[in-house]
Amino acid sequence: GPIACPEIPIYIAAVNTYNAKVCGELCAGLRAHPVATFAYSRDVLMPAIEEGATRAGRRLEDVDIVGSPFLAIAADEAGVAEARQALKQQVSFYASTRSYHAVLRHHGWEDLGAKLHALSVQGKWTEMPQQITDDMLDEWAIVSTYDEFPARLKARAAGAFTSVLLDIPKALRQDEDRLADMVRQLHEA
Repeated sequence: GPIACPEIPIYIAAVNTYNAKVCGELCAGLRAHPVATFAYSRDVLMPAIEEGATRAGRRLEDVDIVGSPFLAIAADEAGVAEARQALKQQVSFYASTRSYHAVLRHHGWEDLGAKLHALSVQGKWTEMPQQITDDMLDEWAIVSTYDEFPARLKARAAGAFTSVLLDIPKALRQDEDRLADMVRQLHEA
């Protein structure tokens, strides 16, 4: 017989436009990979989702777009600088993956993708983070102190995501009062 919850919301992950169109047509939401920058999500994924939604007689507003931006956040500027450097390693790994090069092309960074892929094939992992400039990292990530984070996330996510999924750093998870205050600020209009 029928199940108790007949309309289970289905979300799919997407970086490419094909999956984004399928999401718009058939799904409750899309989970953007962190490699999808704010601009790529806004300029590429959202129009593709809307195209799929229109094809199915739906609206873009019917689809929850969950962003999962990279974070380089800490209590103070020294911690932010350390988090920024650590994040460059992670971003350089993802940016070396050819499946994600559409994001790099959107920003005019085609050469970066090819260079990072070549370095990864050569096993030169420690050279890869040096290829990611601070300006590039700022396209992918929220880079801020904890105090600046809520306002910065709201400003950057506006028009790109309808929801966010955050990979909160361990130090912040251990400071429950600060984390609760940040979440409260994020929920404020």
